[in-house]
Amino acid sequence: MSETTENTPVVPAPAAGIPVIAPVAAPQAPAPAAATVAATAPPTVPPIDLQFTARPMKIAAVPFLNAQPLIWQLAKHHHLSQLPPVEMGQQLRSGQIDVALAPIAAYLLDPALVIIPVAAIGSNGPVKSVRILSNGSLKNVERLFVDARSQTSVLLSRLILKRWYGVKKLEVIHQDMADFKPGQTKPWEGVLQFGDGALVSAPNGMTVTDLGEEWAFRTGKPFVYAVWMAGDTRIAKEIENDLLIAKNEGLKHFTEIADQYHGIWVFKHPQSKEYLEKNINYTYSDEQVQGRLEFQKLLKEEGMI
Repeated sequence: MSETTENTPVVPAPAAGIPVIAPVAAPQAPAPAAATVAATAPPTVPPIDLQFTARPMKIAAVPFLNAQPLIWQLAKHHHLSQLPPVEMGQQLRSGQIDVALAPIAAYLLDPALVIIPVAAIGSNGPVKSVRILSNGSLKNVERLFVDARSQTSVLLSRLILKRWYGVKKLEVIHQDMADFKPGQTKPWEGVLQFGDGALVSAPNGMTVTDLGEEWAFRTGKPFVYAVWMAGDTRIAKEIENDLLIAKNEGLKHFTEIADQYHGIWVFKHPQSKEYLEKNINYTYSDEQVQGRLEFQKLLKEEGMI
C-alpha cells in the first residue's frame, strides 16, 4: 500500500484575548419584509423525544467526534460520561460502569465482556482518524510513540508494522499527546495518532499512513475499532434497544452533530460531517464480525495476544 504525504496548511483560529477587527459597515439596506425573513430563516430542529425503555444506566464513550452519532440523546435518560479507551474494559469488569463504547481490544483481551451487536465505530477503507506519521517508509520505523489512551490502534499499528513492513524490533513508547510535537521525531521514529488528534493537518513533510486504508488494502475486510459492550448478558439485553434507538436517530443528524461539536477547533463543520458520513461505518453485521475475527487471528499469529 503506498503511503501519502500530507502538506495541507492549518489556518489557526484567533488566539484568546486578541480582538477581531470588524470590517467597516456598508450603507444599511432597507429592512426586508417580514414575509421574506420568514422564508429565508433556517428551519428549526424540532425537539426529539426518544422512547428509551431501560432503567437509567452508567454509560461511557470515548471523547471523540466519531462517537457522537451513537450517543445522540442518550444523556437525556442515561448517565453518560467520557473515558479513555484503555480504561473501559477494567471499569466494565469492576462494575463502575454498566455499558461502554469500548475498544475491540478490550474484548480480545477479555472475551468475558459481552458485545451488544447494534453498532460499531469502524471503517471500510480510509478512516482519517487512525494514522501513523513518519519521516519516510514505515519499514524504517524502530520506535513508535503512541497515545497513552489507546488500545486497539496500538495493536493495529504494531501488527501492520511487523506483518507487512517487516519491523521485527519495535520500541513502543506511551505518550501524552497533548504537547507532543510529531515534527521533531527522528528519521527512525513514528507517531501513532487516533481520534480527534488525527484529524488535524500533519506537519509538513511527514508521511501519513492511514491505518484503516492499510488494513482494507491488506485484508479486503472492514475494520472495527470499538463496539458497545456490557459486563454481563442481563445488562446487554436490557440496554440493547436504547442503544439501537440512539444510533438510528443519530445517523439522521450528522449536520447538527457537526455544528454542535467543539472538540476539534481546526476542523471545519463541513469536513466533520463528511468524515462522519464517508469515513466512519457504524454498522456491526456479519461483515464486521469477519473483520474482527481476522484481526484476532492475525494478532495471535504474530504473538501479540
